[in-house]
This record gives sequence, structure tokens and C-alpha cells, in this order.
Amino acid sequence: MQDDTYIVSVKPVDKRNRARDTVLTLVMWGIYIYLWIPLITLAAWLLGFERFYEVMISYGGFTVVIGLMDVYGLTIIGIAICVVSWSGINYYRFHSKERRYAVPATDPKKIGEFFGLPEAEAARVRTSRRLLIDLDQAGGIVEISHNATSPGTDQVYRADSGAAATSQSLPEAPVD
Repeated sequence: MQDDTYIVSVKPVDKRNRARDTVLTLVMWGIYIYLWIPLITLAAWLLGFERFYEVMISYGGFTVVIGLMDVYGLTIIGIAICVVSWSGINYYRFHSKERRYAVPATDPKKIGEFFGLPEAEAARVRTSRRLLIDLDQAGGIVEISHNATSPGTDQVYRADSGAAATSQSLPEAPVD
């Protein structure tokens, strides 16, 4: 059988290597952006950025923008009030309420009734580390092989006999 190990070892990256990689990444992005500057300049010129500069700086359009800042500020304050109030409403509704509940354990007797197993077998299935369940065409349980406590103590339950038998010769399941 072929060994399909993909990850041999995982080591955390130390701070020096992480810092070096971060600086190298920033330098490379800087070079990449620098290479795009002529195309960005051409696009800005085609879109009228030169006209924007002329209106805003030369003709004093900057005062118009400053005049609009109060409207922009009020808009941002309005959005902030909406978000904060909605957050406050949700905090009031849910802050002390636990909405995640643990599912209660099912009784082995009910599990046995549902699957047609004796109560002792259902309890053994709940404590098993490894299960192999054989089903018939209708979906009924034919056989259950499980390791109840430790390797070497495999047990087999057969639905036709209704009893569990201990077996030492079951094959080990492959570990994924």
C-alpha cells in the first residue's frame, strides 16, 4: 500500500522570517504600482483629472467642497445614529439570552427501539470508538462490529442472533 502523506511537518514561522516576508511583499507591491503609474496618469488625463485640478485649485472650487462638508457630515451622523440604535435594540433583545443549547443525550433504550437493537447493544454502540455497521437492502442493521474499550477487544453484534460475540480477528480500520 502506498503512503499518501502530504504534510510531513508543520512549523510556525518565527517573527524575523514573517517580518522579512512582509517587507518583501510591500516592496514588490510598491514596484508593481510604480510600473503602473504611466497608465494611471494617462487614464487620469483622459478622465479629466487635469480639469479637476484646474477647477478645484485655480478657480477656488475648494470652498464649494468645504461648503458641502456639513451635508456630508450630517449624512454620516445620520447613518451612525441608525447603526448605533439598531445595535442597541439588538443588544437589548439578545444580550442576556443564551440561544445555543446543548442537545440532551438520547437514552440508549430509545436508540435501541429506533434501530431495533437491544438496550445493552445500543449502550455499547454509544461508547464505541470505532463502528462498522452492515445494512441490508431495506436499510436495516444486519451486523455491528465495534471496538468497545481498547484495541483487541472487538465485538460483533448480529441482528439475526440478537447477541454480541467477542472476536479477536477483526481487521483494523485504516486511519485517515
